[in-house]
Amino acid sequence: MKPTLLVLIVSLAVPGFALAQSAVGKAVVGGKTVTLFDDGTWKYADAGTSVQTACGDVTPTVQFCGGSLGWSKTAPASAEINAAYRIDARHYAQYLIEDLGSDDGLTPDFMRQVVLDNAQMATGNTPEVLDVTPVTLGRLAGDTVVYTVKINGLDVVFANSVFVEPKRVMQIMTYAIGKEYSSQHVGYHAEFLANTKLVE
Repeated sequence: MKPTLLVLIVSLAVPGFALAQSAVGKAVVGGKTVTLFDDGTWKYADAGTSVQTACGDVTPTVQFCGGSLGWSKTAPASAEINAAYRIDARHYAQYLIEDLGSDDGLTPDFMRQVVLDNAQMATGNTPEVLDVTPVTLGRLAGDTVVYTVKINGLDVVFANSVFVEPKRVMQIMTYAIGKEYSSQHVGYHAEFLANTKLVE
C-alpha cells in the first residue's frame, strides 16, 4: 500500500478536537520503568507482567493488551492518532482519544455523523453504512459504525467503535482492505476491543 494512501485511510476518523496525551516511550526512574507521555508527564509502568501478556499504554487511562495475539504496533500516520497497529497486510487498527466529551456537548449521534462526514471529506466519496450495533467496553456503552468507502478506487471497510464519556471520547477502530465486513474482520475487531483496558 502506498504511504500516502495509508495516511488518507487513517485520516478518515480524525475530527480535529483536543487530543488526549499519547504514550511516547519508556524510561527508568529510580530503578523502576515509567511510561512517558507527549505532554511531559509520566507514570510507573505495570510491574509483574510478562513480555507476552504485557499491556502497552495508549494514553494514561487506556491500554492495549493484544501483542501476544499478533498485533504489532506501527507508527501513527498523523499526530491525531494515539496508537496504530496491524496484524497483516489487510487488517489495521488505531485509537483516537480526545479530551472532550458529553460535558462539551458531544453526543453519540454527533460522533457517528462526524465519522461518516470525515470519510466523505477525506475521500470525496459517500461512505455506505453497513451496520450500527451497540457495543460495550468495560462499563462503557457505545456503538460500532461499520461502513465501506472507496479510497482512490480501493475498497476499505471500517469498524469504528465510539464511546462518549463526560470528559473523553474514544474511537477504537479496525479497518480492512476489501469490500465486505468479513468474519475475519469481525473477529479482529472483537479481539481488539476485548484487549483494550481502561485504567482508573
